[in-house]
Amino acid sequence: MILKGDYWRTELNTFKLQIKTNRDQKEIENMLPGWSCVSYGYAPRTSEDIYVFERKFHSDNEWVNFLNSSKAIKLIEIER
Repeated sequence: MILKGDYWRTELNTFKLQIKTNRDQKEIENMLPGWSCVSYGYAPRTSEDIYVFERKFHSDNEWVNFLNSSKAIKLIEIER
């Protein structure tokens, strides 16, 4: 199952990744090592949980490499 996601930059090299899913938070955390869950919500219309994860990267290039990695592409459906 691919996760629906969106992202935004909050500070220099710090990004937030919002995931909408029916999967358990711990399962998502295991799929995204290095990311910290900083917020949680619920979308009653779709009965999905919303998790916001945050991670600081060493550079923009490192972020782009993550975004274009096969793991991210296979795991998260993100508008690129």
